[in-house]
This record gives sequence, C-alpha cells and structure tokens, in this order.
Amino acid sequence: MPFRIQDSDPEARARAQIQESISPDRTAQQFKCTVAMPRLLHSAEEPLPCHEPIEETTAISAHLSARIHTFFQQLAAHDSQTRDASAPASHGLSIYIEPDTFEGDPYCYHRKYNSRRLQLQDPETLPDLPFVRSLTVESLPDNGGDWEREAYKVRPLSLLWPLRCLVHLPRAEELRLPWMWERPMPGSMPSRVVREHYTRPWEGPLRDARHEFGAAMADQEQHLGGRRIPASLTRAALHFWTPRGVSQEDQAVPRPNLIYPAADDRDPLSLGLRTLASQLHFLDLRALITKDLFPVPGAPVEEQWRHMRRMRIEFHPLRPDGRWYFVGPRGEDPNDSADGGFRITEDHYPRDYDTEEDQELDEEWEDDPTGGKEGDQFPDMFRTEPCRERIEPLLAAFARAVAHGNMPDLQDAELFAYLWWYPGETRAPEYGLEAYDFEDKVHRWGVKYVAGGDTEGQGPVVQWQVGDWRPSPETMSLFESLGRQEWLDLSFDHTRHLGDFSVTYGRAVWEPVPTQ
Repeated sequence: MPFRIQDSDPEARARAQIQESISPDRTAQQFKCTVAMPRLLHSAEEPLPCHEPIEETTAISAHLSARIHTFFQQLAAHDSQTRDASAPASHGLSIYIEPDTFEGDPYCYHRKYNSRRLQLQDPETLPDLPFVRSLTVESLPDNGGDWEREAYKVRPLSLLWPLRCLVHLPRAEELRLPWMWERPMPGSMPSRVVREHYTRPWEGPLRDARHEFGAAMADQEQHLGGRRIPASLTRAALHFWTPRGVSQEDQAVPRPNLIYPAADDRDPLSLGLRTLASQLHFLDLRALITKDLFPVPGAPVEEQWRHMRRMRIEFHPLRPDGRWYFVGPRGEDPNDSADGGFRITEDHYPRDYDTEEDQELDEEWEDDPTGGKEGDQFPDMFRTEPCRERIEPLLAAFARAVAHGNMPDLQDAELFAYLWWYPGETRAPEYGLEAYDFEDKVHRWGVKYVAGGDTEGQGPVVQWQVGDWRPSPETMSLFESLGRQEWLDLSFDHTRHLGDFSVTYGRAVWEPVPTQ
C-alpha cells in the first residue's frame, strides 16, 4: 500500500495521550485520543492513482480501527489501576481524527476530497469503559483547504462509527458529534471541473450512510454488535452538516432522492433520530429532515419524547427527497419534480478508475485551472420564500409533537433554518440592484416555543420569525393551542456567524449561556 504509518508505537502513543489528559487534581478528566492518518506517498516515479482503490480505503479503515482499539484498551488498563469501579462516571472521551497528509503533492484533487466512509472494524471486541460520561468524535479540518475547509483531506466516517464506540460506554450521558460528515450539496467553485468533478460529494455513500443509521436505530442489537445505546444517554448534539458548508451551496443544481427506496417514502434518518430522541432530555440537531422526525399523537409511549426538556433543531432548506422547503422570491424552483430528486444508481458512487470523461476533464483543468468564465463564480443562493405545501407539514408535525408529545418537562423547543440571498451571476441581473445589496444577505427563519413565556407570569409563548409569511389557519390553530403568539422581525446580516450553533465553536443547547 502506498502509505507510511506515522505512529510506529500506537500503545506508547495512547499511554502518552492518556497521561497528558490527566488533570492536576486527578478528578474529572477529558481523555483525548488524536489519531493520525497514514501518510500517503506520491512521487514522479511511483505516483498515486487519481482515484483511491477500495483496497486502500479498507486499509485506512483498518488503521483507524486499530488505533481506536488500542486507545480503548490502554484507557481500560489505566482505569483499572487508578480508579474505584463503584464511583460514578465522571470522565469525558474525545476522539479527534486528523486529515490526510501526503509525502509529495498529488496533482489530482480526487485524492483530497473523500466520499467513501471509513468503518470501525471488530467493534464488538472493544472493552467497556464504564467511567466515561461523555463522548465526542470530531474530524479535524485541514486549514489549507482552498474551497471547502471541512471536506479538504478529511476522511468521512460511517454514521455507525461513533455509535459503535458509544455502546461500549454503558454510563455515557452525553454524545457530541460536531460534524457528521455530510456534504449535501456541491459548492460553487471558480472552475467547473473542480465543482462537478474533483470535489463532488458523491450521492451514493451519502444516501447509504443515512439508511444505515436508520436501520441501526430500528434494530440496534443487530447493527451495533449485540448492544444498545446506553439508557443513561440524555444529551446529544448531532450536527450532520456545517454552517460553512451550507453557505457555499449552489441551490439551482439537481439533487438526489436520499430517501428512495425506503418503504412508504419515509426518511430512514429522520425515523432513526426520532427513536434516539425518545430517551433524550436535551437535543441539539442540525440535519436534513422530514416530518418523520417528530413523534406522532397516539404512538406507543416508548416512541414519545416524554423526557425532553430542551430541543433546538436546525433543518436544511433542502429536503432529503431532493425537493426544497423554500423557493425563490418569484417562485423559482429549478429542477423540481413531484417524484423528488434523481434516483441514485451505480453511477453515483466514487470510482477507483479513470473514465474517458475523467481524462477529458483532467485536460480541461490542466489547460485552464482558473475555470475561465464558463459558469457562476459564486453560489446561486436564492431560496428565501417558504413553499407552503412542503413547509407546513413539517411545522404541523413540530406543533403536534409539542402539544401531544407527552413532554411534561419541556422548557423550550425551536425549529429553524438559515436562508441566504446570494443570487448567482446568471440570476442576479433579473433582480437588478436588489441582488447586489450586500447588507441584508442572511437571516434565520423559524418558530420557537417557550413554556415559561418571555416574561414571568405570561404563560407559554410561540415566537415566530418568518417575516410577512403566515401559516394556514389549520396549521396556525395547532400553534395557538400551545400559547400566545408573538411575531418577531427578521434579523438580517451580511453573513452567518458560524459559531452560533456549533459544538466546536459555541455551546450545545443544554449548556448555560455565560453571563456577560
């Protein structure tokens, strides 16, 4: 295999990382495991192939898995020597996955944007760590990325990867996944070749990961090595995509149907999240979702969110079936179809060989890396108006969950999206000077329920931040049953503050905001 292992003694490295994590008073600790990917070797004499063979991806999975097994084993050995087994779980575990590194810089960018997901091998042999209270799994971005910093040189993980670690933490209370390796949309780059060829977020692995997650939550023991999510888990921050990534997406291109061929056209990932949330007290979610996320009135008690206290749900303006919750100010909705997005086939998976088209695109890139002027230089982001027939079922499901979800301790719940007004170069002229107003480009759109109201003694309140748009009378009646309605003005900004709802840069929903 054309790579070199960077940590020749993983056991020694694991022990060193454990020692570095121990606090001076030896009380609660945050154990940190940082895993370096093997260094990929490229030279003029022995160049890396443009497309990574599946055998190499499997070998990288084996490398990462071995390091995680070693760290778990060393951490279990350390704890057995230093801690009272009857003490409550008090330590955190953070796993950081470093990006790819290269010895010699490969010319082909296929090597620097990965879509195949790494698997955790032999998870059933991991030792249990009953002293761990929280788990964080995070891929570290390569800051040298030119276009999509999160995706550049990052190895995406299977969505079951962190879950298969979690089930070996029987007292875990908290799960943090700051980025769950989704790139739902292609970004807009200066070159068509880069945009459509090198950095393409392949649709097949994206769809398969979501279906795999849904299947695992439906039958945990079968997919999680005979284990179940710990009953002690009460807090989860699950961010499938990043604010930076969504701010670079082209909203005019066709999108795949990530739900098909699921039964009854129900989104497997939304259903899986519904199951997971049934045991949570706090949920901080950023995901492509449908109304299937929310528990329905009359469902069995074990499916209700009866423990929920606070939930913050940021939904993507794109639905997982390839249609959009929002359209343009003049009703623009290119590539829309009642059947949803395009069907995923074998052609939507990353290849490990060059095609004739690949070679032609490589030549185009070599002739003009800047991309010339053949396409938009910036994302075409124009979807700012809600599509009533698509957004109202989502809002209604949210209202019914709050009203009938048997959540006696619910303090607040919010459902929102961020909308951008950055029309592309071919769309902007239609709007004249309005398209070039750089003051009001981004705003938050959504609704929030506050059980205690905004003023003491006022009772529950529903806060709308939707501009001039209003729900239909049928949907409005669901929210009116929750409490007093309050209509807030939209708050515009030139760009979104990326740290607003990021575990990495901000605070999860269950953490108190520090006093200013």
